[in-house]
Amino acid sequence: MTRAGMMVMGLLLPLGQGWAAEDGDRGWQLTPFAGYSSAIDFDKADDAVPTPHGGAVTSLQGESSANWGFFISKEVDDPGLIELLYSHQSTPLSPTLPDRLTVDTLHFAGVLTLSDNVMAPYIGAGIGVTRFDAHDSETAPSMSLALGVQPRLSEHLALRAEVRGYGSLLDEDGDFLCDPEICAFRVRGDLVTQWQANVGLTLRF
Repeated sequence: MTRAGMMVMGLLLPLGQGWAAEDGDRGWQLTPFAGYSSAIDFDKADDAVPTPHGGAVTSLQGESSANWGFFISKEVDDPGLIELLYSHQSTPLSPTLPDRLTVDTLHFAGVLTLSDNVMAPYIGAGIGVTRFDAHDSETAPSMSLALGVQPRLSEHLALRAEVRGYGSLLDEDGDFLCDPEICAFRVRGDLVTQWQANVGLTLRF
């Protein structure tokens, strides 16, 4: 390792001790975050519908876009966290349509800290509901899995970065993408998946 690399490691090592290891003190954490969500693909449940340019639409897609949200977390002895996760995304639908799709997720989740090293890596999982809203809305049961890091910056601050995958189980013939005048696209009941890459700042209190 180069001398510069050793100096950087020396500076980071004091930041790597997990909060859960400190004197049995189990605090709370609040983490607002922003990130990027992948596209969501919806398959059509009924006959094809004409597009404004001719042809037929057999699927619609909520385009990839920015998202934001927050964690409210309680430290536990594992070490790890139990937490409430909220995520919000608003994105255009394609093929090109004037409509937007809003995706809101609320999960009860857990985190297991794998190591108290510099990056404090963790794995996480959550279960709850996701609400899809376009012309109408549908709330579906959903789950998530995550892999992330939470390097500590000070006694009360840390960074948090993760990749999280979501799966939502939609009802058969969901009509939240239906135009209210002509309901031509009902979503096929299926497991809909999406991933997010998020970065946030954790405040511990």
